[in-house]
Amino acid sequence: MKDNERPNAFAVIAASLSPLWLVVMMVGLYGAAFGWRPGAYFMITALLGYIVSHLLMGITEYRRVMRRPWPQVPRIDDDDEW
Repeated sequence: MKDNERPNAFAVIAASLSPLWLVVMMVGLYGAAFGWRPGAYFMITALLGYIVSHLLMGITEYRRVMRRPWPQVPRIDDDDEW
């Protein structure tokens, strides 16, 4: 596999943490539902962690894909005949 086709290490780590964020979110949800006050903080923290990790994963993967060489395609001379 070429170096530019290999996923970024951060994206791999963020993807592997995704199930962990969901588990912490469910623990927080059930804890908050049964009156455990820190459960709400667990849920909010997990939700923010889930969103931020996916945003950072998307940004790093977007940058990796956009650094690839662009395809060489012929130019369209006249595109006004729609």
